[in-house]
Amino acid sequence: MFFPKTHLAAATALAMVVFSPLAQAEGLSFNIGAVSLYKSNGIDQDSRAMKAFRPAIQGGVDYAFANGFYVGNWNSTGKFGEANMEIDIYAGYGGELSKDLSFDIGFASYLYPNSGGGWNGNEVYGSLTYGIFTAKLTSGTSGSIKKWSRLGLSFSQPLSESLTLNAGTGFRNKANGNSGAYDYSVGVSYDLGNDLSTSATVSGAQTSKAGDAGKTRLILGVSKGF
Repeated sequence: MFFPKTHLAAATALAMVVFSPLAQAEGLSFNIGAVSLYKSNGIDQDSRAMKAFRPAIQGGVDYAFANGFYVGNWNSTGKFGEANMEIDIYAGYGGELSKDLSFDIGFASYLYPNSGGGWNGNEVYGSLTYGIFTAKLTSGTSGSIKKWSRLGLSFSQPLSESLTLNAGTGFRNKANGNSGAYDYSVGVSYDLGNDLSTSATVSGAQTSKAGDAGKTRLILGVSKGF
């Protein structure tokens, strides 16, 4: 099992169009994409043979309310024990505390159909963003990620109108299945226009604790928003 993760990492998922209630008016939005490997917070999520190329199709739907609340769903193909699909369902609330400081809090449920329930888990999350910097804390509440937590620190710096540099690191508690492994990532995303973007990211985790699932990989992605 290759937990933990968060849906905005991740969930996460390098090709997904990240949903932000602060940046959108009320309404429905969709995203679809593909990645060369589904890795979340430095850990390979796909349990197929440990190869650098294990492509996945990913996508979801979000609804933003004008008052800052949001709900959404995100999905990924892959091999997760006996399951061939990950289904994430989440809800939360975001807003501004000051001109440059914003917050996001929420709950996420990770479901793996036909896995017998052994992979399923729930977590709560909260983040603060100041300018280009974000600190995010996640904590498992039940299921396979109960008592697992992670503190993530990241930044996203535009380099031009189309190119953005993204980097981050994360620290886990020792109670989780990756024995407290830290993780890291650095990459760039490029806006092709019309809500189409590409990304290239190098990501990994402490292999002495996370094992081969934490090996540093180059992950390529493409995504489209609607």
